[in-house]
Amino acid sequence: MPAARSEFVTRLRFPCKQRDFRYTFAAHQKDMRRPQIKPDEIPNYTIEESARYLHVSYEKISYWVIGNPAVAPLSTVFTRRPVLLSFKNLIECFVLESLRKIHNVSLQEIRHSIEELRITKASKYPLADYTLHTERGRLIYLDDQGEQLVCLSRSGQMVFRDIVLPFLKRVERNERGIAQRLFPFTRAEHLKSPSNAPRVVMIDPHVNFGMPVLAGSRISTAFLLSRKKGGASVQQLAADYGRPETEIEEALRLEEAA
Repeated sequence: MPAARSEFVTRLRFPCKQRDFRYTFAAHQKDMRRPQIKPDEIPNYTIEESARYLHVSYEKISYWVIGNPAVAPLSTVFTRRPVLLSFKNLIECFVLESLRKIHNVSLQEIRHSIEELRITKASKYPLADYTLHTERGRLIYLDDQGEQLVCLSRSGQMVFRDIVLPFLKRVERNERGIAQRLFPFTRAEHLKSPSNAPRVVMIDPHVNFGMPVLAGSRISTAFLLSRKKGGASVQQLAADYGRPETEIEEALRLEEAA
């Protein structure tokens, strides 16, 4: 073995004894310079999965995150080959569906508000990074410190804080207002009565690689469905994991959604 090769192998085997060890290959140096991606920004969900979790059509989510030659997307995706959404993209799509379908905010108002937020708050994911509310069909967001709200569609006009809407309560945020968990609806009909919808399934980028799980556990909904397809009954699954049968049924509904 050549002397140079022998020295390199020795440094790999005994890194503690070689304080001057450095990555020799260009690929190694590139890996060292590669920035670390935050768990909530890791591309993790296909459009199909996102559509199923949020009960939103494939075409609608595709339009929101990809746009078209004439219209810019409403959310920033990390990769487009293939198109994969991050947890923050998922939150933004969830909020978009709330504002569009439940609160009747126009897409033009939402687009204008998102542009304003990106300028004033310097955020790539404003719908995920700030608590949002609506009043009379207009999009507003919660001021960082005070008890008032800034109405983005009215050139920064201040308005009084209203009641937190049940739909947006399903996005759990930290003390800075950044989304950290999502409790998706397990059935599409829950969109019409969000106050009565159970919080059975949780999506957390720090739990089970961000895949849907039974709330307060690491039991994935996909695993429950695989066991059911393998012959396990709802009663058996409830007994095995110590959860009510109604929770098991709701978790399975999410995975079985068309």
